[in-house]
Amino acid sequence: MTLDDPLPRSFDGLASRVDATGFRSVAFTSALAGEGVSTIALGTALSLVALRSEAVLLIDANWIQPSLTEDAQLASAPGLADCLAGNTDAASAIRPGSRSRPAFLPIGDRTAARPTLRSLASLLTRDLANYSTAIVDLPPVLAGESFVLSWAALVDQVLVVLREASTPLPQVREALGKLGNATNAQIVLNRTVPQSGSATAALRAVRT
Repeated sequence: MTLDDPLPRSFDGLASRVDATGFRSVAFTSALAGEGVSTIALGTALSLVALRSEAVLLIDANWIQPSLTEDAQLASAPGLADCLAGNTDAASAIRPGSRSRPAFLPIGDRTAARPTLRSLASLLTRDLANYSTAIVDLPPVLAGESFVLSWAALVDQVLVVLREASTPLPQVREALGKLGNATNAQIVLNRTVPQSGSATAALRAVRT
């Protein structure tokens, strides 16, 4: 699924739950790689565009595997890292959205800068103020803890994606432990049917 694909109805339930909470910034992560985080972040952003009559911004903040940026063929384009480094401004790096798809901020040159609380706080409060809703795609907690925790301290909600009957419980507990109680993390259960390739996501309110 890409930004230009038709809206998948399977993400409407999750987007509706996010919309009902009134959250303006939501970050998606996981315990391990391969849980479907990028797909769910993208699907949720697409569904939120239809639900909210406001500008929605999808941010690729996955320093380890920026699949959203790669799928959009923007690997060489300026993006988030360049904004954090002061090499470009967000207005120039963000790809505009439309009535059917969110605006998109690709990862940019990951060697330019690493996210810090100060740089991210400045970006969110100053450069991204025109976007009422921000959906952030993050790397797995256990592989990119430093990249995840900076965002987790600033966004309204962290959602941890787990693949049903797949993610080992010890890794889940470890990831939630690293996030800590302060983030009020919740779990998104990703139910995947490999035979058909279809996927649905259900929000399960499990507080850490």
